[in-house]
Amino acid sequence: MRRWYHHEIALSRQDPSLRKGSRANQKARTRAALLQAAIDLFREGKSPSMPEAADRALVSVATAYRYFSSAEDRWWEATLADAFVQTLDETIERTKAAGSEPQARLEAAVRSTGFAMIDDPAPFRRVAQIALEQWFRRRAAPDDQQIPIRPGRRSELIREVLSPLVGTLSEHDCDRMANALGLVIGTEAMIALTDAAGLDAPAAKAALLDASRWLLAGALAELTDASTSNP
Repeated sequence: MRRWYHHEIALSRQDPSLRKGSRANQKARTRAALLQAAIDLFREGKSPSMPEAADRALVSVATAYRYFSSAEDRWWEATLADAFVQTLDETIERTKAAGSEPQARLEAAVRSTGFAMIDDPAPFRRVAQIALEQWFRRRAAPDDQQIPIRPGRRSELIREVLSPLVGTLSEHDCDRMANALGLVIGTEAMIALTDAAGLDAPAAKAALLDASRWLLAGALAELTDASTSNP
């Protein structure tokens, strides 16, 4: 057993690929721990703090800065991490399960993601804040240093809501409808209803359902009439 142990130690010392692989795995684990810490802080509505994230990830602040040049970079990447869009994945599954009627699918989507934002607004408000800050940094940066903007996650959900209409309406009309539904699916709708309109949670949920239902019903009526009158 002792000779086997020494043989393994000698082999690991002689094989750079083993040492390199071990270091790469450790770096990947550290980076993942820092991102998870950022996601957890997001969900608690906390402000971006590299020391707090480092403390939760059980690494030093100096180590954290070796993986992310700034707290903003780390927080931005956290908003793009797969673990943070779990709510969207669940919403898409519920939308699919709602059946083949676009109205039923839209209501399922609103009840899932929209209601979640109203019930627990802090992490979603933080994402909106970071997105706005990212936009300003992108706007002020030279062309060769532009920072990518946040991808439109809601577009994937809206496409799922409207998928039964594919082939029934033109692609152009489906795109127009999808663009309009962007007003009722997303953080901005929650902020408008609770902050600008001053509604409490139950009233905000009812208004969100009303707005989404009326918007889709009006769009379908107008576009369906147009398609039948202009075959």
